[in-house]
Amino acid sequence: MTNPWRLLKLVDSLMGIPRIGWVNAGVRDPETVAEHTLLVSYIAASLAKEMGLDAGKAALLALIHDAAESALGNASRAVRDRVGLGNWRMLEMSVLSELGFGEEFSEYAGLSSREALVVAVSDKLATLIRACQYAKQGYDAADLVKNYLNEVRELLGRLGNSKLSGLIEGYLADCGDLTRKRS
Repeated sequence: MTNPWRLLKLVDSLMGIPRIGWVNAGVRDPETVAEHTLLVSYIAASLAKEMGLDAGKAALLALIHDAAESALGNASRAVRDRVGLGNWRMLEMSVLSELGFGEEFSEYAGLSSREALVVAVSDKLATLIRACQYAKQGYDAADLVKNYLNEVRELLGRLGNSKLSGLIEGYLADCGDLTRKRS
């Protein structure tokens, strides 16, 4: 059984953990892991609903997708690469299992359902949206926009839903020239 007090402490700690990628990019007062998670959850629920999937399941997977960072910290990609993805996933799984969400995290990490794929798209899309906002504020985020846009499009290809692609382009309209397809 999940300990509600432990979950409350987890959420509270995520509110104070800045996303390290934005810190490393020099962003002053960057979004926290909790802010990112909330955005991912709303995006995932709305996209899943649009696709006729289980929006509640997508929202739950989104809420837990970065929850291990409460214990492990928000490590940069360089750190995760050095540790190795398999080892990093084992650490995350250990934390999520202790919280009672091991099965759900395994589904997300393995992208073993369409809802998990929607959450993966939503995670990258939320980061892309934030990168666009930071770029508009003058931060050097153009490369991040390009990289995350490519990741979003690759995951969308795996989902194989052209209607969803059109919907996501709507999310990105606010980015302007930063997300225009380049030949």
